[in-house]
Amino acid sequence: MCVVDADSILERDALLRIMMPILEDPKRVVAVGGIIRVLNGSEIAGGQLQRVRLPRKGIEVIQVIEYLRAFLIGREAWGQGNMLMIISGAFGVFRTDLVRAVGGYRPTAIGEDFDLVARLHRHLRQQKMEYHIQFVPDPMCWTEAPSDLRSLGRQRARWQKGLLDVLWPNRDMLLRRRYGRIGYLALPYLWIFELLAPVIEIGGIVTIVLAASLGALSKEFFVQFLLFGYAFATMISIGSVLQEEITYKRYNDWQDVARLVSYCFLEHFPYRQLHMIWRLQGLWQCLRGDNEWKPLTRKGLESAHIR
Repeated sequence: MCVVDADSILERDALLRIMMPILEDPKRVVAVGGIIRVLNGSEIAGGQLQRVRLPRKGIEVIQVIEYLRAFLIGREAWGQGNMLMIISGAFGVFRTDLVRAVGGYRPTAIGEDFDLVARLHRHLRQQKMEYHIQFVPDPMCWTEAPSDLRSLGRQRARWQKGLLDVLWPNRDMLLRRRYGRIGYLALPYLWIFELLAPVIEIGGIVTIVLAASLGALSKEFFVQFLLFGYAFATMISIGSVLQEEITYKRYNDWQDVARLVSYCFLEHFPYRQLHMIWRLQGLWQCLRGDNEWKPLTRKGLESAHIR
């Protein structure tokens, strides 16, 4: 079965490319996801993507960088280790019999794509089946990204709620031998570096402020640490942009590439701090029982240039 979001556009041979891992190993590969890219700003004609361009708004450009880093570095690595925990709802293929075996999509799930893959891992591990959930590092699906801060904040808060909504019911998989690398590596990573990351980050900020106020913080060390952390994170983002350009060359205009690289310096300040606040809001909303999907402002294909 193939899943595609309503606000996404597939490239002409997308289905062929995403099916390649299944055709190569039909017995083991049970699900495949691919890279999702930001559609905003690109040119569309006759329902087909004609030219990839960067969006005009800075908030949309930063999301392009986020998507590049998350897919080209993050999900590709998890896929190589057979620990991929999410196949984006924008575009993915799944073995139908296994989706039926786990009960399909959970109607109350907030992050239905993450929830389905987590239940597939659980089911397959319990059945002691040999399987592989694959990732195709190839741009094939283009989706609309939020173009205003309010909508983006609501989206990221919902993603954080969806993360908790999946991790909590599956907490019994943590550090359990029967779940292998999922229980020992993938889930602990998601708990510490995704779910609890905004809490740890705000705790770090408070600790730094208190240490500075009490005179227990070395100014020289703090400045060096701050610069190193900022430079390291920025270089990862720049590396993702350059990797995309070297490998796929989808942004043919040098000005687009230059803008992407320049926005890498803004992603970790001040955008990261906004992102932390949105994720904290999502956690708070989920803990108090607010699991509703907040409405997002959608421009549809108006966010792209249609001919």
